[in-house]
Amino acid sequence: MSTFHLTVSSPDGNKFDGEVFKFDVRGVEGELAIMAGHIPFITSVIKAPCTVWLDEDKKKTAVSDGGLLTVDTDRVTFISGSFEFDD
Repeated sequence: MSTFHLTVSSPDGNKFDGEVFKFDVRGVEGELAIMAGHIPFITSVIKAPCTVWLDEDKKKTAVSDGGLLTVDTDRVTFISGSFEFDD
């Protein structure tokens, strides 16, 4: 199982910073599933639920009011105005 580093930041500080298996968000063009080795890109994200997959079976869900997603070869950064886990 390949992982990548995900950082989720908001004006309140980092909401998540660690290794993940997958990150699901809703971009302006539709649903996105980011996994290790994804092609680099930048996109806007709209207000919607997000899912942080810690591994293939363990996930954490959150609600975001949207923001900017940057995908690099081994690092993903999501900057959001608001990001709150359901837990």
